[in-house]
Amino acid sequence: MKKIILSFLILIIFSLSCCAITEDRKISLEEALKQALNTNPQMKMAELNTKSAENNIKIAAKFQNPSVGTYQNIGKAAQWEAQQIGGDLIIEILKRGRRKNIAKSDYLTAQNNQKSYEYYLSFEVKKAYIDFLLKKANLNLIKEQAQLSHELLECLSKQADKGQIPKTDVLQSKIAYNKSIMYLNIAKGEVISAQNRFNAVLNSSDINYDTKENTLDNNYKALLAISPKEDKATFAEVKNYALKHRYDLLASESEVESAQNKLKAIKARLIPDLELSGGYAYQTKGVSDNGHYQQGAYAGVSLVNIPILYRYQPEIKNAQIEIEKKQLKYEDTKIDIIRNVTDAWEKYTIAKNNLNYYDSELLEDSKELLDASVENLEKKEIDITAFLVSKKLYLDLILGYHEALAEYYISYFELLKEINAESLDDLARL
Repeated sequence: MKKIILSFLILIIFSLSCCAITEDRKISLEEALKQALNTNPQMKMAELNTKSAENNIKIAAKFQNPSVGTYQNIGKAAQWEAQQIGGDLIIEILKRGRRKNIAKSDYLTAQNNQKSYEYYLSFEVKKAYIDFLLKKANLNLIKEQAQLSHELLECLSKQADKGQIPKTDVLQSKIAYNKSIMYLNIAKGEVISAQNRFNAVLNSSDINYDTKENTLDNNYKALLAISPKEDKATFAEVKNYALKHRYDLLASESEVESAQNKLKAIKARLIPDLELSGGYAYQTKGVSDNGHYQQGAYAGVSLVNIPILYRYQPEIKNAQIEIEKKQLKYEDTKIDIIRNVTDAWEKYTIAKNNLNYYDSELLEDSKELLDASVENLEKKEIDITAFLVSKKLYLDLILGYHEALAEYYISYFELLKEINAESLDDLARL
């Protein structure tokens, strides 16, 4: 008995602790984007990479530290040679600037990679948000469909009891109703999965985020999209914008520049450096020729790191190979961008046309048909069974409309991701 009570208490404490760290919160799409950018670990790492690359510029521009030493002559040698205290400093010739240029190129690469990931993350958030709304909209429709199936089953059962229709019709309606219950359970599971994916993108473990909207609709401005009836750009404009503004292409370009700067830095090793020496020299009275304290200074200059025995030819060849590799990567990235932009544009165009067809033809006709069914039912020109069938067809159409609407949103967001733009309005402002 004690074990049962103890287990029960542990369960209560565990439940209370879970409740203490869990919070339900509704957020808009714009808020979700800010949340993801602030909490995503990959985004944080990209920001840290950029900061590290910025520090590398200062490291690359560093000066050589001086060295300090003394030369003390002992015994008879002290009578001919002065004692010395001084320092040496190596001056690099044409090397600091080239190292700094490499670091600057790497910094640009890190910046562009960070911005590129930001667009990728934004797309993932938008996609998860729209998918979550779609699943909630579908659940509401499937609930209504299940209710209609139940009402239709009841109507057919009454007609079968009166002998007006065969019992096989009732059996078919019962099967359809049971299927609608199964679809309803699946839809509930899909809503839970969609919410989990949404929270995973937001990297949330203690707050259970929900969408501000309860269903998917055509409020394009609130969902950071444009109306499908608007023609903001042509394919040529979209492609040209992508080739100028895609951050991964800019990152690839700065990688080529970095490789070229590395070649220049290696070639700079063929230039000797200067070593400057100088300091204080003296002789004490005991060892000087005239018996007096003698003092003065010394200065010298030397060429160091003279490339006679080794001329860095393997490093130069490898640097040239690296330039070629980076140029090939740049061209490959460019081809991938054109291909991906073309694919995204085709998806967006098809989704836009489909949605416009729903808006201009299907929705209007189906609504007109449903209104006519309501009117005919009131006039008793059709029975309730025919009306319920008509309404079920209308709900099926709305289900398809939601799918088309979600496809339009996602294809639009994917196009923005592929061209690295906040909106197609950005193209119109150029």
